[in-house]
Amino acid sequence: MKLYFALLVIICWVFTACTPQQKHEVVKTNGVNPLAWIDTVRFNSNLTEAQSKQVYLVRNSEEDYEKLTDTARIALRFSWRRAFHPYMVVRIENRPEIRDSSGVRKLYEEWFGLYKEDVSRLNHDCPVEKNGKCFGKPLPFIHQQNVVLLKVNEIPHIVEELHTMGFWQMKPSYNSIVPHTDGSNWTLEVFYKGKYKAVTTDIPNKSIKRLCLEMLKMSGYKSKSNEIY
Repeated sequence: MKLYFALLVIICWVFTACTPQQKHEVVKTNGVNPLAWIDTVRFNSNLTEAQSKQVYLVRNSEEDYEKLTDTARIALRFSWRRAFHPYMVVRIENRPEIRDSSGVRKLYEEWFGLYKEDVSRLNHDCPVEKNGKCFGKPLPFIHQQNVVLLKVNEIPHIVEELHTMGFWQMKPSYNSIVPHTDGSNWTLEVFYKGKYKAVTTDIPNKSIKRLCLEMLKMSGYKSKSNEIY
């Protein structure tokens, strides 16, 4: 009986081993990831304005404010590109809803300030350059991040300053007359009451810079005088 059982086990093992394994089928869909091309972007790539924005958002793990639909959301984002200092992102936002055990319920409005600083020169689209050409895959961006909670149920005064400074009537771009390569660009994006607007400037005394500096303080970032240019 034992011999018969052992023989049966061997036969079953041989049959299983010889049976072709089931192949893993890859289901093909008509959908294509619209951001898949970002991994192949190089420093000298010719990108449209829309493509450049998508690269910026994905690589910095930032939300696309233009696609927000929740009119309860208020979000301000300051993007700071500088020639001699790391790139920075500063945000002042609200969380109009929180979740509890019964689901989503508007209990209170929470505000927070955040800054992210590029802390590595590895953050470059061209890892290795040879004879004017780029080689290698861009490395992941590395940021130092800080988040602070602001006063609950109290809209930060900088939101009111948007109206005082005439932000919604500003031109999308305020640039100095003299072209330059060294300096900084200050971009402020705002989503408020369902409206989105972005303004960029490099003029030192522009009012938008004063508001962005206030955002820096609210986020907990301690800027130095040589960083402001």
